[in-house]
Amino acid sequence: MTERILKTPMEVESYIDQVRGLGDANRSALGFLPASAYTETAMKGGLWVAVDQTNKDLMGYLLFGGTYPHLKVFQVHVLPEFRSRGLARRFIEELRKYGEEMAYLTISARVATELEANRFWQGIGFRIIRQKPGGAKSGRTLNVYLFELDTPSLLRELQSDTSSDKVGVQQIAYPSRPILQTPSYVLDLNVFFDVVRKRDIGESARILSSAFNSEIKLHVTSEFIRELERHSQDFENDPVLEFARGLPVLPDLSPDTLAPLMEEIEKILFPDSTRTGKERPNEVSDRIHLASCIHHRAYGFVTRDVAILRRATELHAEYDLRIISPADLYDSHQETDPPLPLTAAVGQQEISVAELHERDRTEAEAFLAGLGIGSSDVVSCLAPGTTHSPRVRLVARAEEEIIGIGSWSANRGTHRDTTAYLYVNEDHPSSDGAISYILESSINSGGYGQLSRLDLEISPRQIRTREVAVSKGFQPSGVQRRDVSGSLTKISLKGMVMRDGWSSFVNEFEEIAGVVLPNRIPRYDELVNTGIFLRKKTSDRRSTISLFDFETLISPGAVICPGRTAVMIPIIPAYADELLPSTVRQIPALPGKEAALRLERAYFSGGRGPDLLTPGKIAVFYISRGRQEAVASARITFSGNLTKTQAVLNLGRQGVLTAEEINETANSKGEVTAFTFDNVVTFPQYIAYRDLKEMGCVGPTNLVTAEELSHASLCRMVERAFGGTL
Repeated sequence: MTERILKTPMEVESYIDQVRGLGDANRSALGFLPASAYTETAMKGGLWVAVDQTNKDLMGYLLFGGTYPHLKVFQVHVLPEFRSRGLARRFIEELRKYGEEMAYLTISARVATELEANRFWQGIGFRIIRQKPGGAKSGRTLNVYLFELDTPSLLRELQSDTSSDKVGVQQIAYPSRPILQTPSYVLDLNVFFDVVRKRDIGESARILSSAFNSEIKLHVTSEFIRELERHSQDFENDPVLEFARGLPVLPDLSPDTLAPLMEEIEKILFPDSTRTGKERPNEVSDRIHLASCIHHRAYGFVTRDVAILRRATELHAEYDLRIISPADLYDSHQETDPPLPLTAAVGQQEISVAELHERDRTEAEAFLAGLGIGSSDVVSCLAPGTTHSPRVRLVARAEEEIIGIGSWSANRGTHRDTTAYLYVNEDHPSSDGAISYILESSINSGGYGQLSRLDLEISPRQIRTREVAVSKGFQPSGVQRRDVSGSLTKISLKGMVMRDGWSSFVNEFEEIAGVVLPNRIPRYDELVNTGIFLRKKTSDRRSTISLFDFETLISPGAVICPGRTAVMIPIIPAYADELLPSTVRQIPALPGKEAALRLERAYFSGGRGPDLLTPGKIAVFYISRGRQEAVASARITFSGNLTKTQAVLNLGRQGVLTAEEINETANSKGEVTAFTFDNVVTFPQYIAYRDLKEMGCVGPTNLVTAEELSHASLCRMVERAFGGTL
């Protein structure tokens, strides 16, 4: 059996539905793409399929796109029965040759850290340049791979051993455009309609968002406006038409300029056309759009028109015009999900925290103005961000009334600092829940293993917010703004620091905090009896800080120093949904308990006593009954045997048991074992029971009750759970 790789739109068109089905069936490994992306990408030549030379059966496919000069692999998939033939490697080798011929600089791909596919990408020479969260709902981490193509560059010419041997005058090829040009795109009507008619609020909307945030220049043609006028039902009072007229419009071309360009474009779009009938109006409009782009030297044309996408290569070669489909800007693993919406019952009220939408803006602006927040801070707090740096915006409500708003950058990427805004009406009796949940969400927003700085802007009147923030390691920023005296700052680590990563952690901590840590990671007994020795970078000031306080400063991070142990805590799914909301797989239909809103939560048990659950100890939560997987770590802040009354009085609102359930849990002495915990870090990769067993992390009680985890077992769990993100 021999295979053949089909590459042209005409060759692959009959396979698009089959490819789309394979993509959907393997979504967990390949990522999600909307149905339209497959067709658009195929019509531009971005779908290659391998078929059996004899019977034409599909064997595998490669889906790629991106914007010049960077190629992006969306999906590569080979059917299981053909995986020993090296097809995936051949796909990428063919893509490499194509990229170098077309003068692209790089090829990138994104792969979830837990997938075996990582071995493939590393084996063919791709390198990991960074890691990023894969989506709040998935809890995954993605490896971002990059391959630098052997495209001629100044550096390579200088490094070439043969460059000095060249004799004679070389032909100089000057660029056809400014080197650092901001791309200017012209928008087709079909993409615009996708947004305004809400048929597509994803990739098409992202193009408009990029334009509004000055990442690209977006224009329309005069023909675009005329098309809209032809479609309008109310020429004088059409808000869509009015909006379109506000976009930058390219000038009309004279008939003498337009006619020859239209004729040339016709030959490219329909080279084999023998049509004698009258052209459809949209076909004429398409050629006018393209002629305007070519004459005015636009960087690209954004369209979903199949006929134009099919001739993207020819149009680029002939006129240096790039044909872009919305799919080229789509990221199948993008991180745009805010924290899951949460609704909890607090007394007689329901408190909800959810994503703030643009439809909420007027109400949100009124709320912030009522708190006395300055107009510049209102704009910053409510800003949606940009395509490449979106912002998470959360709104907390008591019933229907807004009681708090928070926002921060969703994707920090290589940036180690971000500014968060948290404005809460502290006069409302349920404000504590809003403060805690939004604050915890912002602290946990960084990438796994990434040490970063979070600057927090609050109103100077938010006394309770400041108190809660300081308890989580925020400090006065030292630089007070003229209109805000409540600015705070914090160093945050989402994950664990282990022996192998200590050196890089020390360097990053010194860079961000200006504080020098010991070169050698201290042993656990050293940290317990002495603490961590600190020295200010710019002076000889020295001090020590306890491990507990240090982990508060870098919360939710933890230091896995030599000799440190942990405890595995079994928890049933119903309790995990309330106490570990970040591990929930679907949004609950009914309001949850108040504990889900709190930074510190309580767990009641009739099992092992406080001797195993000591403050400062790392707890690993294992969800039993059905799921049977370790899902998160946390820090124990308090433990003890309490009477039923003490438990209800002091910890009732932080836990999920009712007073009656606490009574039922109590032992013969009328006491319950209780502990509180904070610094919850959801594992990017959950660990199934069978894997825990193989790793030696399951003790004699078989995870029926809390069990001690040795240092070696803890390290194995951390390495498995974080999969190289630390």
